[in-house]
Amino acid sequence: MVLSKKRALLATLSAVFFGIVLWYFSFPTTGIKHNFQPLLVYGSQVVSVAGYTLFSLSFVFSVRHKVLDRLFGGLDKLYHLHHSTGKLAFFVLLIHPLLLALRWIPENNEKALTYFLPLHQKPEIDLGSWSLLGLTLLILLTIVIKLPYDRWKVTHKFMGLFYVLGIMHVFYIDSFFEQNTLLAVYLLLLSVLGVLAFLYMSIFYGILSKKHHFEVKEITRHSSRIMEISLVPQDTPLEFIPGQFCFFRFKQKGISRESHPYTICSTSSNSSIEILVKDLGDYTTKLHSLLKTGTPAILDGPYGCFNFRQGSEKQIWIAGGVGIAPFISWAAVLNSAENTGLEIDLYYCFKNKNDGLFHVEFQKLEKKHKNFRIHRICSEESGHLKASDIQQPEKKSIFICGPKNLRQTLVKDFRTLGTPAKNIHFEDFDFS
Repeated sequence: MVLSKKRALLATLSAVFFGIVLWYFSFPTTGIKHNFQPLLVYGSQVVSVAGYTLFSLSFVFSVRHKVLDRLFGGLDKLYHLHHSTGKLAFFVLLIHPLLLALRWIPENNEKALTYFLPLHQKPEIDLGSWSLLGLTLLILLTIVIKLPYDRWKVTHKFMGLFYVLGIMHVFYIDSFFEQNTLLAVYLLLLSVLGVLAFLYMSIFYGILSKKHHFEVKEITRHSSRIMEISLVPQDTPLEFIPGQFCFFRFKQKGISRESHPYTICSTSSNSSIEILVKDLGDYTTKLHSLLKTGTPAILDGPYGCFNFRQGSEKQIWIAGGVGIAPFISWAAVLNSAENTGLEIDLYYCFKNKNDGLFHVEFQKLEKKHKNFRIHRICSEESGHLKASDIQQPEKKSIFICGPKNLRQTLVKDFRTLGTPAKNIHFEDFDFS
């Protein structure tokens, strides 16, 4: 079974709701002595349970594993859920000390301020303050400052430390297990899952995950910004479904050892594989200028559920720039088949003529299969593709791979035209 976006969201919210239910039945009274309305205290406890649950699940959703890849319909869906739950957890947890602080306003504003700082007399409470301050810093680095990816990834590893401080804050509170046994067991289970997920990705992933060793065989520069990299296996050939991607890491001086996802634009019938790389930033700029043939490459994967075989007989393929990669792979599959029974229109969008690739290959496929048609859209000459340019999109399966703006605009317009969400397929690794 594949969890749709709605089902994944429902499952996440159900986990939060279950924790709140356990709180309701296992939290008899508050241990905090005060002369204010108990609503603020109880409200702070509810949001702390909700935020802690989301925080724990965000670690689980960060795990890169093929089982989760298939369950959530692709790592991109899983990673977006990871980012969404992480950010939501922070803002929900922020309400916890805020509600506690409101009890002392306006009578004692100085005391209210201490609820956001590690200035309490009890160390278990200070641990919670340190945890929240650390999360605040990481959220600022992620959302506001937006560090370069390689630096952000280093800072992001501290998320596990602040999570552990949060665990200590919860379970060091006096009589928590005795008074709230059911809730404590549930949060303990979430804590174990969260810590194991963090340890797996931070320490054990490089050891336990299966890697494939390749070598750069050939580099073809199609333009000043787009190059095709051909790689050959150094051990067993890679088995993958056309449309899937791998994380690539090139072992060459001057090139970051960070792994980056690229869609394979060849078929599984050959032992060698090809990927397209466009010069878009620091990493790809160095890749374009420094990468040489003979360079070792380590591949992790394959991942992804972007598969035209899951669509209907009538399909629309939309590629933007190097987003043509999965469609090249799919076209090769069609080219090797005599009769697929599919009716396909490929809309290939690019900025200028130099960015358009593989025209000959698509022309050959168009001649071989009468139900395959390619439409080239050069934005400098004819403007951008619009959803209204496509006939009866609501009756077809639509596959989109391209820049974020192109994808978001088309998906929104297709939905306006009445295309069911289940008929629109795409992968999204833009987390900005």
